[in-house]
Amino acid sequence: MPTDTARGRTDAVKFALRGVAWSLGFFGLLRLSWTEAHAVWPLTRVQAAVAAGLFGTSALPVEVTLACSGADALALCLGAVFAYPVGWRSRLAGAAGGAALILGLNTLRIGTLGRVAASPAWFSTLHVYVWPAALTLAIAGYVFAWMRLADRRQALAETALARREPFLAGRPQPTRRFVFFTAAFLLLFSAASPLYLESTGVLALAGFIARAAAETLGIAGVSAHAAANVLWTTRGSFLVTQECISTPLVPVYLAGICAYSTTWRRLILGVLATLPLFIALGIVRLLVVALPDAVMASPLFFVHAFYQLLLAAVVVFLAALWRHRGSAAFGHALVGVIVGVLFVHLLGPFYTSVVTYPARVPLDDPQGAIAFLPAFQVGLYLALWVAAYVAVGWKRFLAGLAILVLTQTTGLLALHALASHAGLTAGVTDVRGWAVAGPLLIVAAVVKGAWGAQPSR
Repeated sequence: MPTDTARGRTDAVKFALRGVAWSLGFFGLLRLSWTEAHAVWPLTRVQAAVAAGLFGTSALPVEVTLACSGADALALCLGAVFAYPVGWRSRLAGAAGGAALILGLNTLRIGTLGRVAASPAWFSTLHVYVWPAALTLAIAGYVFAWMRLADRRQALAETALARREPFLAGRPQPTRRFVFFTAAFLLLFSAASPLYLESTGVLALAGFIARAAAETLGIAGVSAHAAANVLWTTRGSFLVTQECISTPLVPVYLAGICAYSTTWRRLILGVLATLPLFIALGIVRLLVVALPDAVMASPLFFVHAFYQLLLAAVVVFLAALWRHRGSAAFGHALVGVIVGVLFVHLLGPFYTSVVTYPARVPLDDPQGAIAFLPAFQVGLYLALWVAAYVAVGWKRFLAGLAILVLTQTTGLLALHALASHAGLTAGVTDVRGWAVAGPLLIVAAVVKGAWGAQPSR
């Protein structure tokens, strides 16, 4: 029978392993070329500018490179904070505080090194010995202080929660792990897009999917053939690229595997099943082109939006399954899907015109993902609400809907600003990923708030 000491050692080992995993993950994320170009390097330049403003111009020219960004120290600190077993609100607050501390100290480091640049001895001492030791001690001191504060707050919160009455008897709270993993994996998926969108291996996989779809259509009696990564049918040609098979459903699927696998064996099997599963889905996606005109007049739109629509349907059915049991879950999910589809079909064009009016000038949108986003998100929000969350009240429903509309309006304005002033455009996979993640995260936050607002005795 395990003792308290043994259990404490086990918890410490788990924390250490999680800390290493989180730190390595942040190290890898901050080393991605896209992250370095769009986040780390601009932040380094800001630190150098602030340091110059505080300490003045350096005596000798000092080159501030990516090695001066403080990214390694930041990854180490964030890894320790995110690995600690407390609530995610505490972890995010701790991560924000740690990032502010490290960036502030690193700015001071850049400024002081600039001031002593004329003295090689002082520069070497500060650069090699003093500042690395100071940053290490600062990180360790901050992390330990934050842990004590987080433990104290969690104990107080658990004591207060024990005095509250259940809000909805017998219903579990939304899974925080799944919500967090989904957000984190979608962020990594977007950050790594330059890697897989230009990969020859992913392009070869797209060609395999095109050939497999052609053979499947041929077996079904539909005239089709494939050349390289192009599928030819009587309805025209369909180019299958890296972007076509890189779906946001992949990070969501992996988030579900990581959040709900109860053993290492299930986790490994679930991860290994990713490639064959999404190859099969890629083939099924191309079979849409075989549907007759009476069923689908524009197959290209549904081919492009296939994963987005499939992911939305899966999310709605999972939400209904979480909230209900048996046939009731299927019924609620079906009604939710119908409500969402009716909104998109009947009110979607009018709603989209209202939301996009402030931006006025249309964005570059070759697949129509941005134009489809406003109506789709509201339709998904309604579907999720009908499928699972009607019990938390109309006020929360309207509050979540208002937040969703606000994010859409501000998001479109931000995309216009980036396109006009920085020449940056949103990738199609990013838009389709946010199309599903936005309503899902808002609904999860609203429901979590409803459970947190339990009446006290």
